Amino acid sequence: MRSKRIPAEEQYRLIMECRQSGLTDHQWCVEHDIKPGTFYNWVK
Repeated sequence: MRSKRIPAEEQYRLIMECRQSGLTDHQWCVEHDIKPGTFYNWVK
């Protein structure tokens, strides 16, 4: 089953939160239960 789609505004907010966290993208994704592949698709 697919999870629900995250709106573009929320994706942007999460990307900015990650970038400002001081963690690597992968570390941040693990801590926030987001698949790294999904996160990188948002960044593209």
